[in-house]
Amino acid sequence: MRTTRPNPSTLVLLLTLVGLLAQAGCGGGSGPAIQLPADPRAASQTELESVFDQLSTQLASVKPGSDAALRLGNQREAIGSELANRGAASVRTRLSQVPRLDGNLPLGAVEKELGGLGAIARWSAGVHAELEGELQQELSATQQAIGQREQKLSSTSESDVLGRLNLLSDLSALTGTGSEKAARYAAQRDAILRDVSQDAKEAIRNEDYEKAQELLGIVQEVNPEDEAARKQKCEVDGKVILKRFSDALESGRVGRSMNMLSDFSKTDCFGEIKQGLAESAGPMTEAFGLLGQEASAARNLEAAYERYRDAATISELLLDRKSTLPGIDGFLAQVDAAYEKAFAAGEYGLAWGYLSVLTEFGETTPKIRQRLRLTRDEVAKRAVRGLTAYPFEDAKTSAAKVGDAVASKVVQHIFRTIPSDVRIVEREQLERILEECKRSDACNDLDTADFIVQGSILDAKVETTEKKGSETRRVVTGQETIVNPEHTQWAQLSERERKKTTEPSRTVTRDVTEDVSIEVTNVRKVGIISVSYRVVEAATGRVLFTDSLQTKQEFQDEGRQGVSLGNFTQETDFVELPPDIEILSGNDGLADKISEEIGVKLVEFLQNPEEQYAVEAERFVSEGDYLGASRKAAYAIVLREIKSKDVGPLREELKAYAMASPRL
Repeated sequence: MRTTRPNPSTLVLLLTLVGLLAQAGCGGGSGPAIQLPADPRAASQTELESVFDQLSTQLASVKPGSDAALRLGNQREAIGSELANRGAASVRTRLSQVPRLDGNLPLGAVEKELGGLGAIARWSAGVHAELEGELQQELSATQQAIGQREQKLSSTSESDVLGRLNLLSDLSALTGTGSEKAARYAAQRDAILRDVSQDAKEAIRNEDYEKAQELLGIVQEVNPEDEAARKQKCEVDGKVILKRFSDALESGRVGRSMNMLSDFSKTDCFGEIKQGLAESAGPMTEAFGLLGQEASAARNLEAAYERYRDAATISELLLDRKSTLPGIDGFLAQVDAAYEKAFAAGEYGLAWGYLSVLTEFGETTPKIRQRLRLTRDEVAKRAVRGLTAYPFEDAKTSAAKVGDAVASKVVQHIFRTIPSDVRIVEREQLERILEECKRSDACNDLDTADFIVQGSILDAKVETTEKKGSETRRVVTGQETIVNPEHTQWAQLSERERKKTTEPSRTVTRDVTEDVSIEVTNVRKVGIISVSYRVVEAATGRVLFTDSLQTKQEFQDEGRQGVSLGNFTQETDFVELPPDIEILSGNDGLADKISEEIGVKLVEFLQNPEEQYAVEAERFVSEGDYLGASRKAAYAIVLREIKSKDVGPLREELKAYAMASPRL
């Protein structure tokens, strides 16, 4: 429905009514006087209806076309418009409170309102026509939606039970409560639901719990308020989980069952059937623990970790306690040895994953805490990427040398904006590192830069243009004494008149004005700086990012030549513009501005590397490189921790990657 708006014709009629109020008491000579409300909008519904009826009665008794008929007609139209608009607003309000389905109103609700428009039609044909048009549009849209669903229902297979149920529910809602069609659709839906419920009971009797689970899921989706069906589905869900665990122990495939149990533990059903599942939790925990022990004995750490984790999860979810896992000490000893090798090999992400497994199943001793701190520090050193910037090469044709300043300020902006994402390596420090690298042949162990920012100042200049001209001013150069015109007029009066008038002064002083030409010099300076820059991967020399920018700054001033003429003096006004070097490299000069622009671009490129690390970890997994995945996942975790971001599932994934990695 549309939002109610003031009817322009109503406003006009209201103004007309106000103009007629002075005549209202005279009654038009055709009956008793009618007391019109001062403002129809403020009058009560009963009062307006009474006035409308009185006006209608008097209008019927006067001569058509007479002044009285015209006046009474205008008055009745104003009152009727207010009544009609109120009625239309009530209709729109009622329909706004009716729930829609895909934007459509129920057919019954629209038809009911259409059938009740008689009073509005009597009050105002215009308001009635407008409202009826709106309702007819709603009616047409709902009828079209019903037709589309009826056609879809006829083409939907009987086997698509859920699809048919949803269509019948929609049709029942669209036709409206209480209609014959709505009752028919509801009856069809209820019949299907009864059949589905009966099939579910039969499946439970036959211990086909997965089929019963599917059928009861349909009932619950279509009729979520069916409490009996919800409880029955909860019981069936528990039986399905137990059956799947039993099958998993025989086949060795338990991943799907564990995911189902974890998901199920977050539902409302879990608390209701947890006790029933707990009866089988002890044997299941023991069985998975033994599988972990067997895998550990075979030095298959990945399988051992998965089975031990499954056993611990079942015990914690169903028994609310930690379980004693068989062979866990031997497993942890193998993980500890793997940690030592990974740390010694410099694979700190892998080592961190092993430590996480040790803390999951073993005690967090002071030694473990020390290892965690040292390993995390090593991961953080490598996760925060190093960056250095060489002085930008100055243009050979430019006298101004700004390359060093631009590079320095770019680095300052990056460090100031994303200090957790980038570690700045000073150029001198990098050069010493590279020299040591060549001397000792131990580049992999040295703390070098990951990225190098390089650039060239393509142009850095200030163009100066000067224009000379002149301006003419009308100025006061002195004063002179002349005969007073008022005295001349006074002297021409008769003696008698002169005696009556005070004699004006014989002379007056006036300004002497002359045209003065002043030489004007207009000077304009335009500073321009353009830069091309790139980010290079230090290890490979590969260009990762390239861009070019240009910025300019304009200064303008006018100077005037000094002039002295009579009493007029024009002081020399010198042109005041900053020197070229200040425009290019001064405080807030062009070098600062373009450095800021470059810094913003590089921050966008370099920020939030933890997101890229997480993506790279997934890519390594898809390639079967779990060692690389461990490294990247660890980088993502440590940076998210530094920034107080949610780590999400990365911790669990790091442990899984570490256990899946080949032993070093």
